[in-house]
Amino acid sequence: MTINAAALLLGGHDAAAVALVCGNDQMTYGALRERVACAAAAWCAAGVAIGDRVAIALPDNLDWVVAYLGVIWAGGVAVAVNPRMPPDEWHTIVSAAGFRCILAAMPTAMPTAMPTAMPTAMPTATPLACTARMLAVDDWRGLVAGAPAIAPCVMEDNAPAFWSHSSGSSGSPKAVVHAHRFARHVAGVASDVLDVHIGDRLFASSRMFFVYPLGNSLFAGLKLGATIILDPQWPTAATVAATVATARPSIFFSVPSMYRSLLREGFATVFAHNGVRRCVSAGEALPNALRDEWQAQTGIKLVDGYGASETLCLVLVDVHSGEGFVPAPGVEVAALTASDQGQPTLVHIRAPTVALGYWNRPDAEALSFRDGAFCPADLFHRTESGTWRFGGREDSLVKICGRWVDLVALEERLIGACPDIVEAAAVAIEDEDGVASVAFFYAMKAGASSDGGIALHSLVSTLPPHQRPQSLHAVPALPRTATGKLLRRQLATMAAAR
Repeated sequence: MTINAAALLLGGHDAAAVALVCGNDQMTYGALRERVACAAAAWCAAGVAIGDRVAIALPDNLDWVVAYLGVIWAGGVAVAVNPRMPPDEWHTIVSAAGFRCILAAMPTAMPTAMPTAMPTAMPTATPLACTARMLAVDDWRGLVAGAPAIAPCVMEDNAPAFWSHSSGSSGSPKAVVHAHRFARHVAGVASDVLDVHIGDRLFASSRMFFVYPLGNSLFAGLKLGATIILDPQWPTAATVAATVATARPSIFFSVPSMYRSLLREGFATVFAHNGVRRCVSAGEALPNALRDEWQAQTGIKLVDGYGASETLCLVLVDVHSGEGFVPAPGVEVAALTASDQGQPTLVHIRAPTVALGYWNRPDAEALSFRDGAFCPADLFHRTESGTWRFGGREDSLVKICGRWVDLVALEERLIGACPDIVEAAAVAIEDEDGVASVAFFYAMKAGASSDGGIALHSLVSTLPPHQRPQSLHAVPALPRTATGKLLRRQLATMAAAR
């Protein structure tokens, strides 16, 4: 079968309906489709051929969407790149990807050939071995304005359409290759579970280089004819609340750490009074206590979801109950290996949006992609009622003194008992003899009194020995990936060094 994913996402909508909103700017579906077709012509003029990879290193805005979809329309492979990516990560990705072009917010005076040094607006220095053509966003707009609209490039269903990069929480990020066929199925969860329809306004607090908002908000929203709200700012509780107050989304996507920050910084009421009817949480485990507190303060129930860069969309969902995940429509989940009753297990997931595999990572691909299914490193419990409960990653379920300790559950217990803690994480470290113990890192609210730390020490002393952290570390903030996932390995290194 043949397809063009960008054309499928943008086809069949009311041309006058608003597709994108970014601050005071907006774009209708008719204008977006025309602009994407012109962008595709501009990419072709810049030398992009079928299958060529193009990096989009811009903040979330109208240019980002037009450029990204334009690459796919032209038959290229779009790669969203964090414009604030750390230097070592940027160097690794650019060196390995073989980009034909890189679009970034550079001064218009910059030459289009690869410079000897990147301007300060770029995230980092770019490897000199990279032969990609650099395009400043202002110059690129001029190319698009002067380009004629072209027909979408017809592709095979399994031809690569875009890359997303895994979070890197368990090592270096992997380039996940998604095929054009994703566009046939990307709206399933949004339509059947979240009840997204024409007239809805979707807003995700995470940036679009993160596959969670890319698949579940942008792609699904466009496929269903909804309006997508974009925010170029780096997200904080204050900026997210401000966007909700001014843009009034009906569907909101975020991660548990952001929901907790919104609650503890007093912004939850904004959601209760500005038209939000459904809130979705994914990206990390959602504690029941956080779910309950959000509903109590806003009156809005949280839909909990599980997905990955490799699945694009949410593949497991829990609609308000807290009783466990069930597979999303069209998704099959089964235990990868037999396990003892009550013990966590790895699973394999069959879904129509599962990626083709990893770029140039055959060993990792063989481990994670098996017989057309994706096998994540996350662990799950199968409940008696047939639902699935998240059991943590392989690095968050550890044995201390011969007994299993769920580090995520321990974190939530300590956070819940100490309201001045904004975020916290527990990690396991070993001493010289190989004996494991727990170290606990925590960040306090700005202006919090020392009583919070005293309360934490008091609570820790009451825990069973195998759960009791042997060291407590106050930090300004926890180390996270660009997509917000906790870097436990980095904390373990810090704890061992201390």
